Amino acid sequence: MKAIILAGEGRKDKNSFLQDKATIPIKGIPMISYVVNSLKNSNYIDYLFVVGNQQSLQPIIGKEVDYILQQQSSMMDNLMEALTYFKEEKQVLIATCDIPLIHSDVIDHFIEATSQIKADVYYPIVEKNCCTSYYPDAKRTYVALKEGIFTGGNIMLMSPAVMEKIQVIAGMLIKYRKNPLQMSRVLGVRFVIKFLMKQLTIKELEAYIEKRFGIRARAIISQDPEIANDIDKIEDITLLEKYL
Repeated sequence: MKAIILAGEGRKDKNSFLQDKATIPIKGIPMISYVVNSLKNSNYIDYLFVVGNQQSLQPIIGKEVDYILQQQSSMMDNLMEALTYFKEEKQVLIATCDIPLIHSDVIDHFIEATSQIKADVYYPIVEKNCCTSYYPDAKRTYVALKEGIFTGGNIMLMSPAVMEKIQVIAGMLIKYRKNPLQMSRVLGVRFVIKFLMKQLTIKELEAYIEKRFGIRARAIISQDPEIANDIDKIEDITLLEKYL
């Protein structure tokens, strides 16, 4: 299976980190290297494709990955451009560069969990109790659904065949990943009401996405909180370093 690592930097990252986010050292190791090593050691990944700043990434991971594509202006543009290289693939794994707690077992668990489910897009979610029991100090944005309280992961498995359809829903996942209420507003008034009443179910979300966008999206409840702990702010580095 091919994997895409999104390592591009936006304006917010430049202002917050004052250097390429992907190259920031965490315990002396560039942040992206944790993700690269995890994917390389996976039992399922055989090709690594990175989107980011070629100039800064090449000296660090150039010999560890198969291709580095120069970044576009946004994460969504980076994703869509990267997917054009894999139109013939049945599935592609997508990961962000800022999840240093990740390891190969987490990648494999997620891929294996999708193997018996037919869908176009698979997105991991982790229960709050699972996150806080392993990483009590990690700060996450949670969503209260009928089945429980969840946070989203930072990897995704998808079929490039639905690339054009996925642009809308993937854009929402990226743009509003830190704002669950805004995401529910995009989905409609009924969803806002059910969301606020904590009565919105995972199946309802999946069914709505399929009806509106023609995409079979499935949430995978993961028992691996490493998949959900990303570095969003400079202070997150110190917080997560103690768990490495």
